[in-house]
Amino acid sequence: MPKLITENYEITELDNGIRIVSEYIPYFRSISLGIWVASGSRNEAKQLAGISHLIEHLLFKGTKNRTNKEIAIEFDSVGADFNAFTDKEVSCFYCDFIDTHLEKCGELLFDIVFNPLFNPESLRTEKKIIMEEIKMVQDTPSEDIFNYFYKEVLDGHSLSLPILGSKESLLRINEKDVWDYFKETFTFKNVVISAAGNVKHKDLIEVVKKNIENLQVFSSISNSKKVYFRPRIKRNIKIVGRKIKSSNLCYGGIGCARLSNDKFALSVLQNIIGGSMSSRLFQKIREDNGLAYSIFASNAQYSDIGVIYIYAASDSKNLGTIINMIENEINDIRVNGVTQIELERAKENMKGGIVLNIEEISSRMCRFGKNLLLDNYILSINDILNKIDTVSKEKVQEICIKYYDPGQMNIVILGEANERSLK
Repeated sequence: MPKLITENYEITELDNGIRIVSEYIPYFRSISLGIWVASGSRNEAKQLAGISHLIEHLLFKGTKNRTNKEIAIEFDSVGADFNAFTDKEVSCFYCDFIDTHLEKCGELLFDIVFNPLFNPESLRTEKKIIMEEIKMVQDTPSEDIFNYFYKEVLDGHSLSLPILGSKESLLRINEKDVWDYFKETFTFKNVVISAAGNVKHKDLIEVVKKNIENLQVFSSISNSKKVYFRPRIKRNIKIVGRKIKSSNLCYGGIGCARLSNDKFALSVLQNIIGGSMSSRLFQKIREDNGLAYSIFASNAQYSDIGVIYIYAASDSKNLGTIINMIENEINDIRVNGVTQIELERAKENMKGGIVLNIEEISSRMCRFGKNLLLDNYILSINDILNKIDTVSKEKVQEICIKYYDPGQMNIVILGEANERSLK
C-alpha cells in the first residue's frame, strides 16, 4: 500500500471576504507567502488590454510609505526573494524568506499590494518597460506564437487577449483607468492569502488582520463579473509571416475547463501524444525522423474553458510532413485507442512530475492559492493521484474523439511558411 502524502493545510475566511490558506511544515526553516488576486488579462476591456500586468509593475514602484528603492532594500535586508506575475486569470505577489521574518515580509507585501501611489512618472516609465517586454516576446517566436494561437482559437473571448497588451492599448491607459481598475478588482473578496512552510495558521491570520485593519476602501464588494461564452468553433489555418530560420507551429483547439470531469483524462491524452520524451510525437517526429528539436503537447485550463495544443519548431519545408504525422497519430488514437503500456507510462510520468513539484514550498503555496481563488476548494495531492490512476484506455480514446475533432482544429504558423510548404 503506497504511503499517502500528508498535507497539513488550514483555510479561514475573514468577515471582510479575504480567504487565508496555509500549510504548516515545521521541519522547514523558510516560508513562502503570496497574495493572490483575481486580476488577469481576461478581466480587461479590449481597449485596456495589459492593464493587469501594468498594475503588477506599478505596485513595485513605491507605496504611500516607501519608495521603490526602499522596498528593494527592506526585502534584501531580510534575505527575501520577492517577485510577482500576471496570468490570464490571476495576479500573484509573493516572497520566500526565513521563518523569523513573517511579520516583516507580511507587512511589506501588504504595503506593496494595497498602498500604491500610481504616480504619473512611474506610469510613463513602466509603459516604456512593458513595450520593451513586448518586443522581447516578439523576438522569441516560441512565445509569440501563442498570442496568435489564442487569438485564433478563442476569437472574441476575453482569454484571447495577450497578457502584456499591445503598444496601442498601453498608450491608451491613463492614471484614472489604472485607479478605477485597481479599486474595482483589488477587493477583499477577490483576494486569497496563501502560505507554506514553517508558519502556523493562527500566526498568519494575525499578520493579515494587523495589516488590513486600516484598508477600509478595499472592503467594498466588486460588482464586476466575468463574461463566459463559448467561442465559435472552426478549423482555420493562419500563417503569420516572419523572417526567421525555424518556423513555429501550433496545432489545436478548444479544451476543457478547470473543474471539468474530462480534466485528468485529457491531460493523460496530451502526455501520450507529446508530453514526455517517450511520447508518440517526440519519438516519431524528433527521434525517428529528426524533423524538429522542440515538439510537445499540452493543455491549459481556465474557469470556463480550456485550450489544447501541439507545438513544434522546424524548417518550413518540414511543416506539411509534421502536420500529417500529428494528424495520423491523433487519428490512430481516435480509431484504435492507446495501449495499456503507454497509458500506464503516461500516468506514472504525470504523477512523478506532480509529486516532485510539491517538494518546493513555493509550488505548494502557489497550488493552494490559485486553487482556492479560482475553484473555491483545494483538491489534495492524494486525490489528484487517484484521479489520474482511474483514467482508462477507453476514456482516453473517448476524450480524443471528443476534443480532437479534425473539423475543429486550428493551425497557426509563425515563420516563412506558405500554403505550398504545408502540402
